[in-house]
Amino acid sequence: MLGCTLLIGSQLSRIGPRRCYSIGLMVLGLSSLTFGFLGAVHSGDVFLGLGISVRVLESVGAAMAMVANYAIAAREFRSSFAATFGIMEMFAGLGFVLGPLASGGLYQLGGFGLPFYVFGPMSVILGIWAAFSLPPDDAGVDTSSQHGQILEMLKKPLAWIEYSAILIPSVGVGALFPALAQHLRDVDSNLEGNYVMIGVAFATVGTCYTLLVPIFGLVSSKFNRNKLQIITGLTVETVGFALLGPAVPFNLLYPNGKGASWSVYLGGCTVGIGLACNQVAVMADRLSEVTADGLSDDITTYGNLSALFESFFGLGLFIGPLFGGLISDHFPFSTLSTVLSVLCLVVASVMFVYCVVVYGVCRRKKPDHSAVDTDRQMLLIRDTPKPVITEQYVQSKE
Repeated sequence: MLGCTLLIGSQLSRIGPRRCYSIGLMVLGLSSLTFGFLGAVHSGDVFLGLGISVRVLESVGAAMAMVANYAIAAREFRSSFAATFGIMEMFAGLGFVLGPLASGGLYQLGGFGLPFYVFGPMSVILGIWAAFSLPPDDAGVDTSSQHGQILEMLKKPLAWIEYSAILIPSVGVGALFPALAQHLRDVDSNLEGNYVMIGVAFATVGTCYTLLVPIFGLVSSKFNRNKLQIITGLTVETVGFALLGPAVPFNLLYPNGKGASWSVYLGGCTVGIGLACNQVAVMADRLSEVTADGLSDDITTYGNLSALFESFFGLGLFIGPLFGGLISDHFPFSTLSTVLSVLCLVVASVMFVYCVVVYGVCRRKKPDHSAVDTDRQMLLIRDTPKPVITEQYVQSKE
């Protein structure tokens, strides 16, 4: 998915966002439906080969749908993109929270294939509906060149700082998956075998994110203080990851020296709040920055921005479990919590320093040419036409 996201984003204006979105959903649905039939394959090697192939095709469809999704939203709701993005992310978070629950219920009712038999056709139907209901692609409208635009977007240091604000928290969320359940059992023996409460700990991040991300989208659209919102979100995430461990040396404040279950639940909620604050602001600020730097405000730019956002977020979710498993195998969970907290704090600090230097110090050092410009404008005023002067200031001989 990471490999094809940037390619799809760069070619979105040629494919057409509506066509890309509908085809992506249909490919995703058909691949999911096909995966459900693989339960009938008895050979392990054959199942592995077919499973990887189908999942790769499914990831291509998902990449097409997601990249086109954000690009269409930016095109249709340009003046309120942050609020629209927040609403879209709310439904995405709702899917992450309810997906495992619904799939687990279907699995208990009908076995391995039923979740895929249900959600696969639903995705295909949604893709067909999108092909006829979404606004048509503007075939006759000239779009900017795709060549080198992604590199142009990444040319300034601010872009790397803001995309790091997407990458690091997503690494942190992914790092929790292999280690959080065992950490809960270690800090509270009463949770041993209580899979519902362990599942709640994983759901706290997604639930808080889902509930609050549309609110932060409205805040971003109304006040347009996206850089301050990014720093705030990263700071909140720093506190959240510190509570999950808890981070060293705060673990010494707990009676058992390892933490408590309430701290894990509170930390998960705090991380979700920080993510909701952070994600919307990065996407909105990136769109404002690249168009202010001279890139065209069209579907090509929207597609490449969507591709970059999805690439950094997906890369973090890919690295996260590997990173979390590596640290948890050799160190206690508090070490992982400390590392994630420090990384978020570092990105927030770099962002703060950058804003102070670029928007504070450097702007103050610029000479004030307003007085000179005013004098220059006065000198460049056109001469008043002679008939007007004659009528107003020259007395008649009569």
